[in-house]
Amino acid sequence: MMLARLLIAGAGIMSLANSVAIPFLAIFLHRELGLTPTTIGFIIGSSVFFSIFAGFVGGSLSDALGRTRLLLLALSGVIASFVAFYYSNGVLAVFFINAALALSSSTFNPVAKALLSDLLPAEDRLRWFSYQYMAVNVGFAVGPLLGAYAGLSGGRVAFLVGAVVYAVYLCLFGLTLLFLPPVTPAVPEQEPSTGLRSHLEGLRDSFRVVVRDFRLLCFIAAGLLLEAVHSKISALLAQHLSAGFADGTKILGYVLTTNAVTVVVVQLFVSRYARKRDPVRSIVIGGVLLVAGMVGFAFAGPGWQFVAAMVIFTVGETFIIPAEFAVIDRIAPPDRRGSYFGAQTFAQLGGFIGPFTGGLILAHYGGTAMFLGVSVFAVISVLIYLLVGRNLPGLQMGKAAPRARTAVGDGAT
Repeated sequence: MMLARLLIAGAGIMSLANSVAIPFLAIFLHRELGLTPTTIGFIIGSSVFFSIFAGFVGGSLSDALGRTRLLLLALSGVIASFVAFYYSNGVLAVFFINAALALSSSTFNPVAKALLSDLLPAEDRLRWFSYQYMAVNVGFAVGPLLGAYAGLSGGRVAFLVGAVVYAVYLCLFGLTLLFLPPVTPAVPEQEPSTGLRSHLEGLRDSFRVVVRDFRLLCFIAAGLLLEAVHSKISALLAQHLSAGFADGTKILGYVLTTNAVTVVVVQLFVSRYARKRDPVRSIVIGGVLLVAGMVGFAFAGPGWQFVAAMVIFTVGETFIIPAEFAVIDRIAPPDRRGSYFGAQTFAQLGGFIGPFTGGLILAHYGGTAMFLGVSVFAVISVLIYLLVGRNLPGLQMGKAAPRARTAVGDGAT
């Protein structure tokens, strides 16, 4: 349990370190390195593809190598990337450093979730996923304010501060593994395999298992559609508000602050409500609230209406994100849990699809049509969850999740 608590605390610590530097990466690249907006957009935008690759490969490798050693390696990679940013000069250097950062951080996230699942009994996992989500949002709510107050925003020193924070967490994590009594996971880890060939065979087997699990593929597609709605809502709002409102920048600031505060305030209440119900129902409730929030944005006029719509939208988000992890956890075989959480990172493509689709609609039909059009993604996602999730063991209200499974489709081993 101590290790589970450390993973939750680490989620907040790492998001704090990230939010001091990463949200201001574009400012750093322009101010310190003089890069053009096109180049900056390419460097930052390309990270999503490295993240998706690392999420699946890292999750799959954790099934073979063991969770903790891969987490230590990923933390070391993030620290090295932050330090390299401090010393960076030139476009190629920045591109590869940003890729290394994406690979390292996106390896850590699904593996940490898989380890959290390993450590906890099935009935407690949704609650702890909610704690993890809240910790991340607390870090992101506080980090930019601390960075701005300390004068770190957009400067090189911010990356050194981030590296130091990560290094402290790496030491805590390593010492915990070294000195605490061994923790017996709820589902024991596999014995780590050795040799390059065995690792490659493990990746191949994981890929076969994933692509043959129809339910997983449906849930990834549904998650991608939800991601298209909520992950880059700030980009949609920024385009709409900057184009049609004289005080659009001020409204955007209020709305984004509302998002962060609402997550922190309502997460525990939502968690208590959601853990008594099946995760599919939580996602359906969240999806409906997302649609309601998008309709609110579409027809909002005064700033308070955007704020009110964001409250509704954010409550929906707090229902969705922990429940998505719980769904994946419940369909994943214990020996492929890392692969399943890693495969879930493919949903991050929604972070590209949403703003791209929204931009096209905005350019041709205006902001109201943009919000209504993008909200259709959430409607389709809810329908997928209702159709695919309603008959799954462990996903109905009042039924316990299966504690262990050994086979999925034809590709299980």
